[in-house]
Amino acid sequence: MRRQGRSLLLATLLCILSLPLNATVARTLLPETLVQVLGLLLSIFLGFRYSQAYNRWWEARVLWGALVNESRNWRDLLTRVLPSQLPLSLRRRLLQQVVLLMWCLNAELRGSDREAAVLAPQTHELALKLGFKNPSAQLLLQQMAKEQFKLHQDGWLDSVESREFGRVQQEIANALGGLERIRHQPLPASSTFFIRALTWVYGYLVFLKLDAIGPTTSVLVGWLVFLVFLMAERIGTFLEHPFVDARFALPMDRFCALISLDLLGASDPLAQPHPTKGSWLR
Repeated sequence: MRRQGRSLLLATLLCILSLPLNATVARTLLPETLVQVLGLLLSIFLGFRYSQAYNRWWEARVLWGALVNESRNWRDLLTRVLPSQLPLSLRRRLLQQVVLLMWCLNAELRGSDREAAVLAPQTHELALKLGFKNPSAQLLLQQMAKEQFKLHQDGWLDSVESREFGRVQQEIANALGGLERIRHQPLPASSTFFIRALTWVYGYLVFLKLDAIGPTTSVLVGWLVFLVFLMAERIGTFLEHPFVDARFALPMDRFCALISLDLLGASDPLAQPHPTKGSWLR
């Protein structure tokens, strides 16, 4: 309601200014077939909009689930493949790189295309600890590949084991690329504008139609129907962007905290719930 305040207020003012229209004017502006045709068109386009928006939201949820699973596979692969003689500091570094990768991806998906992603203090502290002044998801993927190559060169991994690590990183990169595609390739702006304009026209015409009936209750019902149509259209827009708006976005902080918990343990600061609404980014 707060996000839609201006639109709802504008719609309310439009309805109030239209109250003097009598039944004759309303009948002139509203032939029966016009309302029916617009209603049919709106139902088709809104249904399409909701379907596409929900598909984007659900695909993003599946990809984040894949990141959670592959991060666990990375942890288990380190435990199963690397010998016990490997220094614990190096083993933990390899885990911390994956955790930092997830938090960097989180910040990049939430951020603007024109501005650099802003990391929270806990995440920035981990980045400095690992030697990254300005970390990014792509930079960390490259560093993970270099670490694997060095392990193979130093004899800690044979060819088969190196391919196993490469497969897990490939799955992580595929999921990351899918999330970036959803973030940077929204539905066409022209379709959004058309559906929004159609919603305004149809909602206003429904109000005029009910206003022409006469009773005050009909006017109130028409006004409420108008507002409901506007809010329904905007909900589809919010679902279309599953990383931005906190009310409709995926709980990416929870996913990252879960990955931090699985890889680094409950004592790590990034695995702890944040005191302000569970977000490290605000």
